[in-house]
Amino acid sequence: MIKNLLSRLPFLTKGKNNTNYIGLVIQLDKVIAVSLELKQDQWLVVAENIISYNNESELSTSITLCIDGLDVEVAKVAVVLPSHMYQIVQMDKPNLSLNEIKQSLPWTVKDLVTIPAESIIADFIENPIKQGGQEKISVFVANKTILMPIINSVQKSKAELEHITCEELALTGLLEIESAANLIVYQQLGQEPSIQIIREGSLVFSRRLRGFTRLPSMAMEDLSMGLLDSFSLEVQRSIDFFESQLKQPPLKSLQLHLPCEHLPEIVEQLKVHFPVKVMEFKSHLPHCMGQNEQLHFSISAVMELIGSENEATH
Repeated sequence: MIKNLLSRLPFLTKGKNNTNYIGLVIQLDKVIAVSLELKQDQWLVVAENIISYNNESELSTSITLCIDGLDVEVAKVAVVLPSHMYQIVQMDKPNLSLNEIKQSLPWTVKDLVTIPAESIIADFIENPIKQGGQEKISVFVANKTILMPIINSVQKSKAELEHITCEELALTGLLEIESAANLIVYQQLGQEPSIQIIREGSLVFSRRLRGFTRLPSMAMEDLSMGLLDSFSLEVQRSIDFFESQLKQPPLKSLQLHLPCEHLPEIVEQLKVHFPVKVMEFKSHLPHCMGQNEQLHFSISAVMELIGSENEATH
């Protein structure tokens, strides 16, 4: 995501030839890392590590320990930021070159985010769907003062930072590429859920919900008192916007990626509300098969980095 930040920090590139890649996911209470190595033309998970932490002051040390705990001498790192560390803004695509758009982002989004312009680090993706004939972009905006401790923590380890991405793109990488659109409701423990619509391997719609932080920890009896109905209504609003306002074909499925023990019961309850197929989210990224679900985002981040490197060489 935030490649332009890394390009402005040349000391991050150490010029080593690496066969190992590390995907590191930051969550509210833990750091998750995996190491992938190319063996006989296949990327295989060779090590994993999870470090828990109690507060933000412990995050930097936890990142370094988590990477070093993989015991990899040389590796490139892809970091997945948690949703509370960045903001997403949708805007009209300026009539500029891609480089000019990137350079102008801190000033074009400064009034749309809660980050001082001088601290804004931003990158964007182009939206495949036009609105009213106008091309749109989704801008991912982070605070440099929050990112620098993370960057410094990776630097203190044995690895080199190559890529910073976000939860939305890591999730996109877990889905199989198909022409039909799928809606995924994704949530990390302690965070608000987000709605993402993904089609042909691209994020075409994203929206963060408010007021549902407690949803995973509530009992089904309590959810049935109204919160689940409110949740269903918000999901339906996003579906209506996508299919009616954006004039897109109907969704293929509604998939739930929620950190709760009673997810199967929630799925069954929501089947009553939606004509579309409702199901639990399952990763289709081959490299994740047989791996602990906690590691999937880390693996996806590595494959995103490898994919971007392959694109750059062709």
